[in-house]
Amino acid sequence: MILRALFLLLALVSGAATALAAAPLAHSIDAVLDLPGKRLLVTDAITLPEPRTAAELTLTLAPSAAGLAVEAGGNVLKPARSGETVRVTPPKGAMAVTLRYTIALGQPPQAGPGGTDNPGALADEAVAGPDWAMLMPGSLWHPAGLTGQDAYHLRVSATGGVKAVSQGGLEGFSQEGENTVSTWNVRKPVGRLGLCLARYVFEERRETLPGGSAVAVQTFFLPESKVSPDIYLEAAARHLRFYSELHGPYPLEKFAVVENPLPTGYGFPSYTLLGSQVLALPFIPETSLRHEVAHGWWGNGVLVAGESGNWCEGLTTYVADYLAQELAAPAEGKAYRLRTLRAFSALTAQTPGADMPLERFGSRFSAASQAVGYGKAIFVFHMLRGFTGDEAFWAGLRHIYAAKLFQPAAWEDFRETFAGQGEFSQERGRRFMEQWLTRTGGPVMSLDQATSEPDPAGGWVVKAEAVQKGAPYLLRLAAQVDYEGGTQRTEFVMEGERAGFELRTPGKPLRLRLDPDADCFRLLDPSEVPPSVNTVKGARELRVLVAADAPQGVRAALPVLLGGLGQTKAAVLEEEKLTPEQKRSLESGNVLVLGMPRFPLPGLRDVMPDAPGADTVFAALEREGGCVAVFQASARGDAGADAQAVVQAVVQAANKVTHYGSFGLLGFAGGRNVLKATLEPRRTPMLREFD
Repeated sequence: MILRALFLLLALVSGAATALAAAPLAHSIDAVLDLPGKRLLVTDAITLPEPRTAAELTLTLAPSAAGLAVEAGGNVLKPARSGETVRVTPPKGAMAVTLRYTIALGQPPQAGPGGTDNPGALADEAVAGPDWAMLMPGSLWHPAGLTGQDAYHLRVSATGGVKAVSQGGLEGFSQEGENTVSTWNVRKPVGRLGLCLARYVFEERRETLPGGSAVAVQTFFLPESKVSPDIYLEAAARHLRFYSELHGPYPLEKFAVVENPLPTGYGFPSYTLLGSQVLALPFIPETSLRHEVAHGWWGNGVLVAGESGNWCEGLTTYVADYLAQELAAPAEGKAYRLRTLRAFSALTAQTPGADMPLERFGSRFSAASQAVGYGKAIFVFHMLRGFTGDEAFWAGLRHIYAAKLFQPAAWEDFRETFAGQGEFSQERGRRFMEQWLTRTGGPVMSLDQATSEPDPAGGWVVKAEAVQKGAPYLLRLAAQVDYEGGTQRTEFVMEGERAGFELRTPGKPLRLRLDPDADCFRLLDPSEVPPSVNTVKGARELRVLVAADAPQGVRAALPVLLGGLGQTKAAVLEEEKLTPEQKRSLESGNVLVLGMPRFPLPGLRDVMPDAPGADTVFAALEREGGCVAVFQASARGDAGADAQAVVQAVVQAANKVTHYGSFGLLGFAGGRNVLKATLEPRRTPMLREFD
């Protein structure tokens, strides 16, 4: 999966003295990109609000902004600077303040191990290449008031046909001598601006959305791009129509897909910035693009009130990534929910401190934090939908969107909106939100006292109890009996440690399942979590065994593989140098093997026959007391291939392993995924077989 970094930079200044500038400011920014000098020269004319609320104007600006000069009313002013805060006292009667300064542009960062799987890694960068530049909102490259709701008129000049992309609406491109001038108008209160510049090939369609509103759908692709703009224009327009019908009118002026020479996958208000390699992946228009479009409603439309946790990543993932699977087929929705539960258990169970309450989640910084802020939050909305019913749930989201557009919303706003709907009473609403926001982990559940008896009146009676360990959660559960000839289902609310239930079936019961469709968030029993990439990511004290037969390509891929797995501190052992004590230590715990060792290792088996057509295989396998994972290249590769190309293919495969977290068996051919599978668990405490 590619990255998604949502920049709600209002939080940067939320604790400042907002009384100094209570009203939004209007900025007229003229910027000149000097690529040879690797700098951006900025002039910002700020119209002061009327009536003036304070004698002093307080702004935030990058501390690295050099040569800052301030003028107002024909006077040169001396600003007070402290970190990112700039304070200016305009003379009486001044209507505007003008700032001039220079932002230095650094060298492009080198992608570390694991590629782009590091959310927000470039979020505060101001960098430039030979014919492009990228300034992230977090670089604070332009002045901003303290409300986070300033308006901007942006005019950017660059040589050689370099166009600029930012938030807001495009006024147009013009030519002034050798310079291309890009003009953008940002009227919406969307926080700080990002700015991307390159020799873009620009395409645009005007799309009429449900309700009659028109929006510009745009692509800014690099001249050498191998991707058709039509694919992204069509997909973006389709997603905009879908969410306009689901949630309400699209709130922004445009939606643009912007190509980046850096390996990014960012979402901003009204556009997404995708690296060239990411853009070319065939599944992106229906997955990550859909997610970024949905952020136009949640995160960039309705903003996040940061004091109670970031709800918008969970909700956006629910209405985008998850809902696409559910609409495709109910079985696909169930599979998504089950993968989410497995990922949470695999990533948080083995590492102390990896879990956190949802009220503390701000943005993802690791695979475990993603399992909480995205995965667990998905289930909060799914379980809320179960309590209220479909109609009330989707109507409630439309209400929140209409009421809170361009305003911060908190988890409490969702509780208040849905309180009293369906089975979601006021008291249950308070308990529901408190348990999911303030507690780590989740319910540990099982079936107990399950019996099946013939009914004298005809048919059969199945009785059982749902059991929770520890402090109980408020849950809405389903139970299902498979019997000879069909299935029978019941639903009930569980409020304590035990809840009894009963089902009647016309045929002989075969098996009883609790939460058969994985609709409830819970901590899975270890027997329910098959080994996977996530198991290796979440492993404590992972050791790496480099087998004597590990080829050069596999050895070269090790830093990339460990980086993507978040296991750069794992101990690396060479088979040929193993001491007897080290060899014995590898018989238990979590071990990653490169190649195939000569000595027998418990839990390890030859996985190559399970990956036909693959030249590189990653497999996570079951064993007592941990997992054993294998990463190896097949001897069946093209013997005539260039040695460096073979190494590159294995490194490419290693770089992609991290993106298949829920799978336990992966095969790659030439760096391209050709197989993904999961070994299903054999046992679960949520199932009872009847004799």
